[in-house]
Amino acid sequence: MNLTDLVSIGITTKNRWSDLKITLEKIRAANWDDLPLFVIDDNSDSPCPFDVKEWFPQVKFTRFTDSQGLIMRRNQLAREMKTKYYLSLDDDSYPVSGDLEAAVAFAQSHSNLFCVSFPIYNPILGYYQNPSASETPYQVRFFVGCGHLLHIDNFLRLGGYEEELIHQGEEMEIAARAFQSGLYCYHFPGLEIHHTASHEGRNWYRMDFYGSRNQVLWNDWYVPDELNWIKQGRTLVSRVIQLLKVKRFGTIQGELAGFRDIPKYKGNRKRMSRELFQQWEGMPYGS
Repeated sequence: MNLTDLVSIGITTKNRWSDLKITLEKIRAANWDDLPLFVIDDNSDSPCPFDVKEWFPQVKFTRFTDSQGLIMRRNQLAREMKTKYYLSLDDDSYPVSGDLEAAVAFAQSHSNLFCVSFPIYNPILGYYQNPSASETPYQVRFFVGCGHLLHIDNFLRLGGYEEELIHQGEEMEIAARAFQSGLYCYHFPGLEIHHTASHEGRNWYRMDFYGSRNQVLWNDWYVPDELNWIKQGRTLVSRVIQLLKVKRFGTIQGELAGFRDIPKYKGNRKRMSRELFQQWEGMPYGS
């Protein structure tokens, strides 16, 4: 199996050059440095302080002077790649163990595959953000953004991520669309990713706001008619509890923005039947 013909690595970054440097070093240590590599700088405040081409002569490094956000840039990366699969890594995520060739062989054996997720461990916090529930691969609802393997043609056939989401929740949204189309996400425990979840450049208000807003929109787009307002009510209660815990008002403001935006995006509704939704709910999350 020639991985260079099958897999491209895609990374978007903004104002996290030290994290990106560590990730690139880990990619080299994993002997993935001959794979096609695409890096997008989404309008960092300063240019990259090191020359990526010294390590990866084949890299396509693009620096933009306008910031469009992670979702749009990941769509852009997928459109630029010529391989079958897109190995997406955050700029603070990197491989530590396992076998990429085995993961690709698993992907190749499934004609209905949309995405492969991996176990993701946070070495700073000391726990798995996406643990494996079994030693063998299994089907899951969706995947985790900081490390996954996408089938590019299937991704683009679905139209890519919904850019209206702006930030947060795009993986679960497209996974639901894929599920409705007979394409599935799987968890492959044999390749571990570390995610340091760097605080550099993170905007917690923005994350809280869009996390809440986009969950409201997801509920409106995919939860069956007869369960929709029950699900929305439970989501609202969970956000109030979250507000009381973290004392950040972005959670509630995002919730209200989601309800305000429902009429604006009602054309995105692809509500599942109750039977299909029960199948969806019966699967593990990304782990």
